[in-house]
Amino acid sequence: MSGSPTTTRPLSATDLYHTGVVVPDLEASKSALTEIAGYRWTATMSAELPIRLPDGERVLTLRFAYSLDAPYVELVQEIPGTPWTAAPKSATHHLGYFCDDVPTTAERLQAAGFVLEACAVIDGAPSIFAYLLDPSGVRIEIVDRARMPDFSAYLRSKTPH
Repeated sequence: MSGSPTTTRPLSATDLYHTGVVVPDLEASKSALTEIAGYRWTATMSAELPIRLPDGERVLTLRFAYSLDAPYVELVQEIPGTPWTAAPKSATHHLGYFCDDVPTTAERLQAAGFVLEACAVIDGAPSIFAYLLDPSGVRIEIVDRARMPDFSAYLRSKTPH
């Protein structure tokens, strides 16, 4: 993780890179935020992944887009019956942090009182990202930094031309 090698914290505040919002209609939300605030967006991305949920593993199709303007907003298409369910009158869904080791960081957050809500699974192990929820309702997404080592370049590569 970033920060001091002697830190005992599972996360570093400097690794916060986006605020995630789950919405019932991704394209409509992109348009509305563009209209009212001038946001520019990446193309809508889609990934079909095996996801571990409290009731077992399922393959889900995640659809999302990032703002090109900082502070970065990630809009995620709602998937009813999963942690990606839009909460009425509550916009913020999660805070997204980069980390260097998803399984270890997830374990450290669980030791700090968070509950693992969902994670991508590769070869039976948590990978790519994980969502963890603390008892007060703060949801953290941890994302493998190696997937997007240069976030600005990643965003540019996903921008419609």
